[in-house]
Amino acid sequence: MAAHSSVWILAGFFSVVLAAAGDPVRIEADEGEDVLLPCIVERRDADRLPDPTVNWQRSGSEVVNSYYNGKNHPVYQSGRYKGRTEFASQGLSEGNASLLLKNVTPADFGNYTCHASLYENSPQTLQTVLLMQKKTQGTNVPGGRENRLRILSICVPLSALVILVGGSVGYCWWKKTMKSKAGDAEAAPEMEEFTRPRNSENTSVTPLH
Repeated sequence: MAAHSSVWILAGFFSVVLAAAGDPVRIEADEGEDVLLPCIVERRDADRLPDPTVNWQRSGSEVVNSYYNGKNHPVYQSGRYKGRTEFASQGLSEGNASLLLKNVTPADFGNYTCHASLYENSPQTLQTVLLMQKKTQGTNVPGGRENRLRILSICVPLSALVILVGGSVGYCWWKKTMKSKAGDAEAAPEMEEFTRPRNSENTSVTPLH
């Protein structure tokens, strides 16, 4: 642990201030995928440190990967990340301190922070990466099944109510129409009797003598 502490003292010696990269870089991945967590350090015409230091952490204190003295140190790595990270030191000469996270699990989603000291007389680079689950498929969205069930529980009763109301209105309209037709059928003979010409016997005029 003393060796690990000395790394941070060394990093602090070369890093007067932290160079924050602004808003978190958002990266999406599905469960079971391998994903690259980016961390690029700006060189600014400075010489490379003889002993560069790169520490990846989760939620501030959980060690995801620790690199110093020219190699990775899995002894300080959180147990759930052991065997699932890959850090290529070859990219350090180009300022690339990115970390490959293998076989992503649901517990891996969240914020990651890269603390990188690669160049002399340069501030330590602080890069935050937000790893999120892909939302391209409803089955991959957290709570997706529960949301669909909740929507169904609302839509099904509502649809039944709409059908019931629509059926009632349709029945009333049909009943009214049939009743109107029946009334017209009953009134037809009366109208025919009323409009029919009277018999000639009843309408003849008695001549005057």
